Amino acid sequence: MTEWVSGNVFIRPNTMTKGDVINGHKHNFDHTSIIFTGAVRVVATLPDGRKVEVERAAPAHLLIKADVEHEITALEDNTEFWCVYSHRGPQGDIVQEYTGWPEAYK
Repeated sequence: MTEWVSGNVFIRPNTMTKGDVINGHKHNFDHTSIIFTGAVRVVATLPDGRKVEVERAAPAHLLIKADVEHEITALEDNTEFWCVYSHRGPQGDIVQEYTGWPEAYK
């Protein structure tokens, strides 16, 4: 997987085949996922335990809020989406340049 630093944002491209799953995970920051081709199902578990399920077909985007566990499933072959978010420092603050702090990019 190739990831990019572009000015004050980090970009993580993802390409999936129908049925592929990115297991549930969460971040301590908001991020946007932009769906360019195909379609995804996102099952989100909110901090209070409630589950929300959404499906989006390209072109579309989703805002994933901080501390929301999310599992992503490709609904079509050749599904491509990019996760885009601001760089973060060790304290979780937004910074304008890549810091190399690995926890900000998981």
